[in-house]
Amino acid sequence: MIIFWKVAASIIAPAIFWLAYFYYKDRRQPEPLINLLASFLLGFLFGFLCFLFYRQLPLLGLPAGFNQVVAGGNGHDIFFYSLCIVGPLEESFKFLPFAFFILRNFDLDEPADGVVYAASLAIGFASFENLGYLPLMSGAAFFGRALVSPLTHSIFSSIWGYLIVRAKVGHQSEFLAALVGLPLAALVHGLFNIMTISNSLRIYSALLVLCLWLTFIFLLERK
Repeated sequence: MIIFWKVAASIIAPAIFWLAYFYYKDRRQPEPLINLLASFLLGFLFGFLCFLFYRQLPLLGLPAGFNQVVAGGNGHDIFFYSLCIVGPLEESFKFLPFAFFILRNFDLDEPADGVVYAASLAIGFASFENLGYLPLMSGAAFFGRALVSPLTHSIFSSIWGYLIVRAKVGHQSEFLAALVGLPLAALVHGLFNIMTISNSLRIYSALLVLCLWLTFIFLLERK
């Protein structure tokens, strides 16, 4: 029971923190808080659906999760799974509620809105994902993942969120923006996964996230 509450608190508290952060950054023309909460819940739901999809991958002869690939220790498999499975799959499952619900029902009138809503979805997605990871961790790794995972997922998804809403506001093709943004986010996501499991490359994963974070802070401040 103590472990349950520890995991629950370590999922809920970072989610509240990061949602509040993006809501604060959106303070000039803030989106309704209820919309951000709805986005979070959609992200959580699609995190669950993505988990179910992972469970079907063995039917295709693929591992059911990244941890299994890492445990195998084969660099080629890790590279392939990160870039061709994890990045595309997870970014697609975060994108689906954005495309079919948020774009259709919410008033997105500034490119930075794409960052805010994509981030809210991603925080929900990461919160579900942490249900599976945090019980297996302890110490600094436990709290580090609880805090950082929602941020990294938010940054990856903000790539396609920003590009799509920028296209929408500029009366350009949202479809073409998605064709650019989704693969780019998937590539960054996959590269991040590869770098985080390498002691020699881990520092570059942190620098990658920092650079992207600073970029999106700049975009939010311009709103």
